[in-house]
Amino acid sequence: MLRYTNKTLGTGDFENIENGLLISVKDKTIKVTSAKENIKEVTIFDISGKMIYTKTKVNSSELHLSNLQSGNQVLLAKVTLENDYVVTKKVLFQ
Repeated sequence: MLRYTNKTLGTGDFENIENGLLISVKDKTIKVTSAKENIKEVTIFDISGKMIYTKTKVNSSELHLSNLQSGNQVLLAKVTLENDYVVTKKVLFQ
C-alpha cells in the first residue's frame, strides 16, 4: 500500500544569522556590524590563508579595523558571534 503525504523534504527552519552580519570597507577601514548578536572575535586572513589581524573579546555589536597593513586585495573575515556561530565572508580591501 502506498500513502501520499503532502510534506516537502528539507532540513527544517534555520535562523539566518548571516543576513544580520554586515562587513564593509571604506577608506582602508573594515567595519563589522552584527544586528542580532554581539561579536565575540574577528580574524582577518589574506587570500593565501595567512592571518593578518585578530581581535578577541570584542563584546560589541560593531567593530572598526583601521590599522591593517595590507595592499589592495581580497581578504577573508572570520567573525565569531557570542552564541559561537561562525561566519566567514570575502572582502575587497582597497
